[in-house]
Amino acid sequence: MPGIHLEDYLSRKTLILGDVNTGKTTLTRKVLEALLCRQDLGGRIAIVDMAPEVPEKLANEKGLIGVGGKLTPPEGQDILYLGGHFEPPRLSSKTEEEAMEKARQNRRISEGLFRKLDGQSRDILFVNDVSIYLQAGMTENLTRWLDQAATVIANGYWGKRLGGGTLTERERTETAKLKTYFEQKGRVLILEPRQR
Repeated sequence: MPGIHLEDYLSRKTLILGDVNTGKTTLTRKVLEALLCRQDLGGRIAIVDMAPEVPEKLANEKGLIGVGGKLTPPEGQDILYLGGHFEPPRLSSKTEEEAMEKARQNRRISEGLFRKLDGQSRDILFVNDVSIYLQAGMTENLTRWLDQAATVIANGYWGKRLGGGTLTERERTETAKLKTYFEQKGRVLILEPRQR
């Protein structure tokens, strides 16, 4: 895969951060496809996909493009895919209390997905939209799961377009902690907004 050097990703932990529509999921998918070119890696990969279900009408109303992209694997690959129905708390809530409750529910779903990894012998882990967990979660719980994989490629929201509020502040605080974790264990890529 042009532009993707596997040695930059294998046996290390990489966090990809960006605002809405900066290509976080696209880059993550390119890394996944590059790894799949190595035939011996498919059975070692697991995906925990937390991308929310964002109705197109709602995204259009908010002027957002590229929100909630899923990271589904190509068919016929021996990849463990773990996904669920996640709400977009900021976009689908009328009050901050409602948003926080949806975020807590998303965290419970996420934790159930991570528990399914136990005993699976998957040492390459992709985590799509890790920010969904961090909105109501604790970085320390998340990093315990991330520590179990030799290679982690995760992406999440780190921007301004989705506004303020308690949920956003909590997410930014937890993402900053996660960023520090990845800086110590590997690296952090921050994608700049695309030029219009």
